[in-house]
This record gives sequence, C-alpha cells and structure tokens, in this order.
Amino acid sequence: MYDSKSESEQKRKVLINRLSILIFFLTTIYFFLDWWLEIHAQPFIYFSFFSFSLITLFLNRVGKPASAKAISLIAFNAMIYVVASSEPYDTGIHLYFFAAGAVALTIYDFQNWPKSLFFASLSILLNILVYLTDYSVIEHRNFSLENAKIFFVINATINGAVCIYSFLLFSKLNYQVEKNLVENERTILEQNQQLVKANKELDRFVYSVSHDLRAPLSSLSGLIHLTEKSNDRKETMEYLDLMKGRIAKLEIFIRDIIDFSRNARSEVRLEPVNLKDLIFETFESLKFISGAETMALQDHTQISEVILVDKTRLQIVLYNLISNAIRYRKERNDVCYIKITSHQANEQLSLHFEDNGIGIDPVHQPKVFDMFYRASESSKGSGLGLYIVKETVEKLGGTISLQSVLGEGTKFTLALPVQRN
Repeated sequence: MYDSKSESEQKRKVLINRLSILIFFLTTIYFFLDWWLEIHAQPFIYFSFFSFSLITLFLNRVGKPASAKAISLIAFNAMIYVVASSEPYDTGIHLYFFAAGAVALTIYDFQNWPKSLFFASLSILLNILVYLTDYSVIEHRNFSLENAKIFFVINATINGAVCIYSFLLFSKLNYQVEKNLVENERTILEQNQQLVKANKELDRFVYSVSHDLRAPLSSLSGLIHLTEKSNDRKETMEYLDLMKGRIAKLEIFIRDIIDFSRNARSEVRLEPVNLKDLIFETFESLKFISGAETMALQDHTQISEVILVDKTRLQIVLYNLISNAIRYRKERNDVCYIKITSHQANEQLSLHFEDNGIGIDPVHQPKVFDMFYRASESSKGSGLGLYIVKETVEKLGGTISLQSVLGEGTKFTLALPVQRN
C-alpha cells in the first residue's frame, strides 16, 4: 500500500536541502553586493551563514532530518536577528522572519505541530523585537536611501518566493495525502467487497461440501449393509456396481475441490504447452467416465506450435468442459461429439467447445457459473465444475461465455491471453 507519510517526509527533506543551498548562494550574492555597494559587514556574518547552511545540508543528507530542521531554524532566526538589528528597518531584512515562519510550518507534519508552532512564534517574536528595540548585537551598518531600496526589493522578492514555495509544497502535501486517503478508501472498499464475497462463498462451500460428502458416504453405508445381508450373487454385484458409482462420484467431487484450492492459492506459472497434445491427453484421461466410449473428439485447433500458458490451469478448464460434454451427452444421438476449435491473434487465444448434448435451459444459463449450482436434481456433477472453470479463466486474465439451445447442444467460448514460446 502507498506510504503517504514516507513520501511527505521525503519532500520535506528535499525542501530543507534546497533552502540550505539557496542560503549558501544568497550569502555569496550578498557578500558581493555588500562589497560592490561598499557596505561593510563583519566577516563572521557571512561565515556563519555559509557554515549553518552546509551543516544543515550535511545532517539532512546523512539521515538526521530532525537535527537538520532544528539547527537550520534556530541558526537562521538567530542570524537574521543579528543582521536585522544592525540595519535600518527600511532594508526589509526583517521580512526573512516571515519566510522562516512559513518554512517552520511546512517542514514539520501535524504530529510535530508544537515544534512548528514554537519556531513560527520565535520568528514572530524576533521580528517584533527588531521593530520595537534599537538593541544591536553587532555594529550598526549605514545605508543610503537608494541602497536601502535596492536591498528591500531583493529581500522582499526572495522572501516572497520562499514563502510561496513553502505554501505550495504544503498545499501539495495536503493534496497528496487527501488523494491517497481516497485511493486507500477505494482499495479498502474493494477488499471488503472481495472479503464479503469470499466469506459467503466459504459458508456455502462448507455447507455444500459437507452435504455432498455425507450423501454418497451414507449411500455407501446403506449399500454395504444391504450387501452383507444379501445371499444373491446377482443382487450383490448390482450393489457393488452402485458402490463403484458412488465412489467415482466422490473421486470427481474431491478432484473438483483440489482444483478449486489450487486455482485459489497458487500463482500463475507460464510454461511451454502444445495445445493439441494437451487436449488429446485430457480427453484420454476421461475414458473411464461412463459414456466416454460413445463420445467423439473433433479437434480442429489451428495452433500447432508451442504456446506459453499456465498448463495446470488450462488442463483444469479442458477437463471440466470435456467431462461436462460427456456427462450431459444426448444418448439418443447416433454420434455424440465435442468439437474444439481455436485460433490465435497476436497474444489472444480463442477456444471454442461445442457439443451436441442435451443443452441448458435458458432459465438456468445465467447461473451455471455459480458455486454449487445445479440446473436440475438429476445433475451428475458436483456443481463446482463450471464455477471452477470461470474462476480459473479469470485467474488467467481471460473471459468465458456460454451459448446453449435446450435439446440441441452447448457452446463455450474462451478468450485467454497467451504468448508464443
């Protein structure tokens, strides 16, 4: 998450650096200006300004901004007082107290408001002392009326520029903080919505899983009890076949849960995949499903080269869509098939899965991708398959859509981002 406090402090450090450099260059300018106008000043004044600007810059650069702030404000206020008390008020040197106050209010955040208030008050107090008293720490310097005007214009201009820059930075910091608060609020709101969704899905998941696991186990328990009491071999074999069916259903359900967990927890990992080979391998792995022997695979994929994609997730999608076509085939058809076509444009892979099965009633189509949704009580799956497909496709950054006509068949269309190897 964005750290607004850290960036604000960084900008304040930049302000201190720039002001330290500015004081250094201004001291150099004033030195030559005093020399040119023959206004004599004691050397320690220039030396002091040079020294504290360099010390402040050094402390700020070595990671001691707190010391840099305190030393710079104390030294600047003290030196301005020393100089202002020795000059006529008309030179405007006292205006730098306003700049010092503006800087004090800017370089400290709200948590340190006592410090900023202290230094701002110090600047105001020293300005009043300069105005009300004639006391001078050093020898008074004489200025002609023309020289006083020159210095007033220079001092007022520089002071105004420093104040404006400080207030602009202060406004920018406030704007950035407000902007970050809005962005963080939006992020938190989105995360809360995702959390609410996750909690609802978790509650539903736990309830449905416990129900769907208990039902086959209860059925198995009943069949075992019946088998124990049966002396008829034919009847026993029928019970065993029923048990196998319940176990197969449990295996499918457990696989769906594992696929759901893998997709939710693992990161997307790209690897080279031959799409045609992966489709064939997935279809072959489903040969054990009842009715698979009557299903024909019509592979019309146009992509023969290797592509970069998350193989595990793509295989989950293929497994669920092909197995659905097998389970919900129309048994009265002379030929049951699933036709898979594909094409790639740039880095977008389009996959189409079309079967001639029983189709899906329009009433159920908007909900078939919901968790544990079954279109009818006679549904053979766990109700997780298409939900897993949708979540997996979205995890891959793609989309899935459905077209189906009841009694004629179903077509799924996938759009996935992929890369050529």
